[in-house]
Amino acid sequence: MVMMEGIQLSMFMTAEQQQMVDRYIAGQNKNAESNALQAQRHTRILMDAGLRPNVHFKNTFVLKENVTETVTLGGRYYDVEEFEVEVTCNKYEGGVFLLYDIVGTEDGERKVVKKDTWFTITSDRSGNKVECSTIVGSYRAVKPETILRKLDEMSVAAKERLKYLNEQDDHFNKALAELQAEFPNADSIERTKEWVHMRTYTNSYYADVVKVSFEDGSYIMYDVSGYTGKISIRKVFDVKVETQTVQDKVNNLKDRFTK
Repeated sequence: MVMMEGIQLSMFMTAEQQQMVDRYIAGQNKNAESNALQAQRHTRILMDAGLRPNVHFKNTFVLKENVTETVTLGGRYYDVEEFEVEVTCNKYEGGVFLLYDIVGTEDGERKVVKKDTWFTITSDRSGNKVECSTIVGSYRAVKPETILRKLDEMSVAAKERLKYLNEQDDHFNKALAELQAEFPNADSIERTKEWVHMRTYTNSYYADVVKVSFEDGSYIMYDVSGYTGKISIRKVFDVKVETQTVQDKVNNLKDRFTK
């Protein structure tokens, strides 16, 4: 790979400005070359461990040679008056990223999709190690072969998750049909989410439920098992009961136990 180095000359530029331009060009060229070598090294290490391009990782690195652009250099922190200048140097785009599978949506359809994530490679006496918190779950560096195993496990888990979600949808659709037949006069019957408050916020979560609502504000919430489709009552809110006064409740008890 040939790294072209340009030099910006101008009869109107001071020696200090010219030195700053030269340093900028040299720095950009060195940075582009360094990243090109890094992309090659990362690709080699991953492939040697069995990771496959466009399956387990992608390499989008592109070296752009002799790019001409206008930059602003100098300023009060450099003891050189700020100035604009046209320079020609090497640039780069992209890099090497790990690919992992998750359940997502494309064109309105739920499916297993690939997401990319950053990673770094370090080397020690035991060999090359990969650091990627998205895949490993921590910043612990592991062997490339471990990354391969975890990526394959994530792929299997994503497929199982997709199957579960599709089956869950089928169960909820059947539950909606059954409840619509059971409550033909309901104001609405819909699948929605109920916030389940636990002892800590981090343990709290949203649960999928079916809510049968009535015109007076009363409602019944049902759980639907994503595995079996079993329908069970989660919560009942009866406006008439909830708005009773203490005396109303006393009177109800009198009516029940004085007959």
